[in-house]
Amino acid sequence: MNVIYISSCILFKNNKILISLRPKGKFLSGFWELPGGKCFVHESFENCAVRELNEEIGASVNMKHLNNLEIITHRYKNKFIIMMVYMLSRWSGVLEPKEKQQLIWVNRSEIKYFKFLPGSKILFNRIYENYYKFFK
Repeated sequence: MNVIYISSCILFKNNKILISLRPKGKFLSGFWELPGGKCFVHESFENCAVRELNEEIGASVNMKHLNNLEIITHRYKNKFIIMMVYMLSRWSGVLEPKEKQQLIWVNRSEIKYFKFLPGSKILFNRIYENYYKFFK
């Protein structure tokens, strides 16, 4: 079984979160997810989040602004993911897709209209229910 460590971030601004559509050609393309990605060997979840946000969407993040929110685990057919989820409301840079992915800001009520990765469904259900209490 292949274990994959992932860092994902809920970028929160103006009572909305940023979601990303996985581009064609990637594993599970066509599903929506949070910005983030796979950790390198011996890379911390925090370093991975900072690196991935810069590579994927051009966000410059100070590690001290990453707020640990949740750890999600999920088993796909022959992959097991361990995903650290951070809440982030401070970054710099112009956010734009760097990997041919689509980006969209959504409010809490819009979340139910998107098809999210199976491994993060529980997280998006919790966001929709305002489990984490960050929506006004």
